[in-house]
Amino acid sequence: MIVRPEMPTGRAPVRTSQLLRDVLLSNPNVETFTVGQIVESLGGARADASLMFFSLPTLAPAPDLPPLPAVSTGLLAGQMAAGARTIRLPKAILDRKVPRRSLAVAIHAMSPVIEAAEKVAKPRLKWASCPMARRVLGVLIFVLALAIAFPVIGFDPLHAASISTISLGLAEQDGLAILLGVTAGLISLALIATSGLTAKILKSKVMRWLRKIGRRASAKALAAFCERRGWKWLAAALRFEWQDLLLAWDPERRAAEKHARAAAKEPTSTRRERPVVRAPRRHTLPKTRTRAPRASTTLAPA
Repeated sequence: MIVRPEMPTGRAPVRTSQLLRDVLLSNPNVETFTVGQIVESLGGARADASLMFFSLPTLAPAPDLPPLPAVSTGLLAGQMAAGARTIRLPKAILDRKVPRRSLAVAIHAMSPVIEAAEKVAKPRLKWASCPMARRVLGVLIFVLALAIAFPVIGFDPLHAASISTISLGLAEQDGLAILLGVTAGLISLALIATSGLTAKILKSKVMRWLRKIGRRASAKALAAFCERRGWKWLAAALRFEWQDLLLAWDPERRAAEKHARAAAKEPTSTRRERPVVRAPRRHTLPKTRTRAPRASTTLAPA
């Protein structure tokens, strides 16, 4: 599937945080997205927004998000390094399912951070976002994506934060943000090189990672057996992970309730602001009370 770039409209480009929120706002009735639908909503010419989206699973590990952020990021980075103007992703990635609740949790968890960075970002050092610089950045992002693809190495959040910072700098044409992201990426790669990653240490990390995967696979198999036997509560307990606690947060419902409260208060405030027209007061003469003459009492002579 090829996502065509948007035609320029002469307006200021929409910011990344708004693009991510618009994926939810523009599709209020969609309960399960595909990666292809999300990439189309973000725009084919906005590779920076797509890179930000694929960094979300590492920065905000909400459950049921696409498990292939490194592969997708690496493909996008390779296309940036080649100078491609359109985004091409394999159908296997574009057809991946993304539940709405998981996507909403990830977007609303990262939106405050992205918005805070956008407030201080501004166009500067534009040479850092020129076409040749974008190709060099594509090579660096590709290397960082390879590092994320091998979780036994570590430093994945730092790699993802570096990619997100570079993506934000490209979106805002902020060369300073790009240089900060490049510095963070080089530091993360230097940490890998200086962490004493010998063959023995790498073997122990791989074995630890494989044991972790084995425990998860065993728990899932046992949960499936319990579900077939009708022990649903035990199956749910075996499938439970700490990331599932994030699904208890419904950010869209909270935003909808806030909007409903604001809409309910609007007519009342309108009535208060409306001037009150009162009828003119009548001026009447006060009524005079007439008193009866006081009877005089006389004493008769004895």
